[in-house]
Amino acid sequence: MITAELELHRPGSVAEALDLLARHGDDAKILGGGMSLVPTMTLGLARPEIVISLNHVPELRAITEDAATATLRIGGTARHNDVIASPLVARHAPLLADAARHIGDVQVRNRGTIGGSVAHADPAADYLPTLVALAASVVVRSTRGERVIPAAEFFIDVMATALAPDELIAEIRVPSQGAARGAYRRLARVEGSFAIVNAAAVVRPAGSGASVVAIGGVAGAPVVVDASAAVAAGLTEAALAAFEDAVRTACPQPFEDLNGDAEYRREMAVIHARRALLAAAGAAAA
Repeated sequence: MITAELELHRPGSVAEALDLLARHGDDAKILGGGMSLVPTMTLGLARPEIVISLNHVPELRAITEDAATATLRIGGTARHNDVIASPLVARHAPLLADAARHIGDVQVRNRGTIGGSVAHADPAADYLPTLVALAASVVVRSTRGERVIPAAEFFIDVMATALAPDELIAEIRVPSQGAARGAYRRLARVEGSFAIVNAAAVVRPAGSGASVVAIGGVAGAPVVVDASAAVAAGLTEAALAAFEDAVRTACPQPFEDLNGDAEYRREMAVIHARRALLAAAGAAAA
């Protein structure tokens, strides 16, 4: 239970929220849906003196598109179910909605936010490898200005990101995927739990960028494996075997815990990376 006293602020604008962060810095924590912050506070792992709720800043929940740059823009406090239900997400980055469907349970998806999940940066979270595979960017703001950070650089280690204490996640930007196709696969003990390993694959047409598989749950940040050669070879068994070897090489020392040792996790990463790649390639062919 939460026993320490704290101050709760409910700013009505981004500017007001940023001013609070600038004044309180390390003593403050941002509250979106509370699905990550409240449990850590309950366990005593986080003890902020100031909690800044973003639930009264409607501009941070919007999901829009920038037609000029063919970019999907998802506000930091967009709920997981907002991502699932958005026709813009379905049009530009359906892989993201697929990953969101696996998050927690109905209550978590109704309350939790994409910005909260990204800021918490659990290595097994569903969004992390998906955003990296989609070449998404995280837009963070402070009173000092705005930074646009590629997702592959934003996630640094276990629950460690490039987010500074006086910054908040304003939005997630995802390039429209066009003719590219994706697939998401995960291994979990029970439905709604964090993944043991997960994999997001994006297969892009020749000449439009690399086909990749991003893998979560094996390291502090998503591991990316280039699958372009396997796709170009037609995903023959030989090409897939070479891809699987590349996955093993990219995961030299996976996590070990009660869910499995390093060897088990590595082989599960190989299996689910292959499944995601084959599913994405099948969608691209269709």
